[in-house]
Amino acid sequence: MVPVRLPLFGPSRAEGPMGPLPLRRKALGILYYLALEGPTRRERLADLLWGHRVALQNLRSELTHLRSFFGKEAFRGPVLTLPPGVELDRTPGSGEAMEGLEDLSPAFADWVYGWRTRLAPGEEGTPFPKRLEAVRPPALVILIGPPGSGQESLAQALAQKLGLPLRHGLGEGAGVFYLSEPFPPKEVGLALKPLPGRVLVVARSSFGEDPSFLLALRTRFPAEVTVVEQVPCLSWREAVGGPLRHLPFAEAARFYLRSGGRVEVLRELLAMGNPEALPQRVRAMVALEARHLPWEARKALEVLALHPGPFPEKLAWILGYGEALDELEHRGWLLYCEGRYRFSEPQFRPYLTAGFGEGERCRLHARLAEAWEALGDPVAAAYHRFYGEKGEALKAAQLGSWRQALAAHPGPNVPLPRSRVRKGKKRALETEEIHLVSFQGEVAEAVLELEEPLRLHLQGEVYQELPLGLGANLEAFPFRLRSLKGEGAVYFLPRANPGYYPWGAVLPQENLDHEFLLRPGQYLLELGTPGVVSLRLQAWETAPGNQEILVPLEMTESL
Repeated sequence: MVPVRLPLFGPSRAEGPMGPLPLRRKALGILYYLALEGPTRRERLADLLWGHRVALQNLRSELTHLRSFFGKEAFRGPVLTLPPGVELDRTPGSGEAMEGLEDLSPAFADWVYGWRTRLAPGEEGTPFPKRLEAVRPPALVILIGPPGSGQESLAQALAQKLGLPLRHGLGEGAGVFYLSEPFPPKEVGLALKPLPGRVLVVARSSFGEDPSFLLALRTRFPAEVTVVEQVPCLSWREAVGGPLRHLPFAEAARFYLRSGGRVEVLRELLAMGNPEALPQRVRAMVALEARHLPWEARKALEVLALHPGPFPEKLAWILGYGEALDELEHRGWLLYCEGRYRFSEPQFRPYLTAGFGEGERCRLHARLAEAWEALGDPVAAAYHRFYGEKGEALKAAQLGSWRQALAAHPGPNVPLPRSRVRKGKKRALETEEIHLVSFQGEVAEAVLELEEPLRLHLQGEVYQELPLGLGANLEAFPFRLRSLKGEGAVYFLPRANPGYYPWGAVLPQENLDHEFLLRPGQYLLELGTPGVVSLRLQAWETAPGNQEILVPLEMTESL
């Protein structure tokens, strides 16, 4: 068999030694499908390309056409395979994948667009939940997620895994049927039942209550064929291995934090080239969701969204919105954890506040400043006073602790404690790679447990947001290493001078590459402000020697 090349990118064609083969377009579509999906049953291809009663007859006609080029023994049997010598050329090109095959049929178009999404640089799909791996028709799959979470991409991935066409809305025959708002009336749901070869995928918003159509469906589908799945966020490792792989660390962290790990929001931001942008499509989707709320609850949500971190219940009551908290929590906008409320999807905060005029925004910040002052939090009050009145923030030096090190003055003259040791045998740690992510100042931590003194090498990159150099409230803190014995902490701060204070040590976060001597015990690596930390850890035994090494958590008698 003479070699035939199928270029994946650009105009679809089958290139032989003498140039493109004069194939019919659906025959060409068959070749590309088999090249990407592997051996496929005839019924699957017939349904994908025609989807009607004479589909198999039409398929036989296209296969006869293909045999005139690839030999009479090609494309035989119930399962079709690619003939020898036909290869898919995945060389990146300037065009899109499989150009010219989008209009072979609606189902085939869905398949083409699904592959374009998977193949587009920086547009990897939503992580595929393990529970969906076991889904087999007949089934009802309920995907719960906010706008921009990639529910349709998941449905497409499920269809490809099952070898079924993805269809939008209800219909006849086999396939994965994707349904999103607006849903059919509940009477339609009551008329449906599990059928062989069919999977119903219902995209339900994480905000609000179950629609009546979905409730009706659940009465018709038994538990053993029903899967309810929260759409997962894109993890930091998945993001930097995929859509963010070409960006510098700090820029990638900004895009990731602004997206909330939601893959479609991330794509929109990357397309605009600005992590601070408010894509109109996302803004519209958030606005539509918020309009399901009663007016008072919606107003409360918008005002509370002006604060960039967790807040106590009393704040809402002082502002006059306390009665709305239960409604906002019930409808999935707020979460209550460790005595404070926070936004379930913090990336939507800027979209919720975008409608404020400048005067209204300033007045609301002033109200928030007064409320935080009443709650005894000068840091949060300073934040809102600054953005409301554009005045001066509270001096960091007045607040003590790590905030002193961010004030505009040289570091202390107290040298960082050191010891003289030599590097011994390398020791394996339970984990040697750590990633900490905080979207809205919630504490992210990793435990480090040492059974003997070790020389620890800490390398990595840090991006953290400390508004005004203070944080969003008194509970905020920058990336730090601390002992659970209460012996102080090492704070890693932007543009900080290395120094030693009574409350601990300070080191710059830039070019993070330090070696420490740590005593036996438990330690925490913590982040308590919005940010991303990626670390690599190595450890060695220690022995007396002449090499100086930091002992940052060992307080001296003079202090």
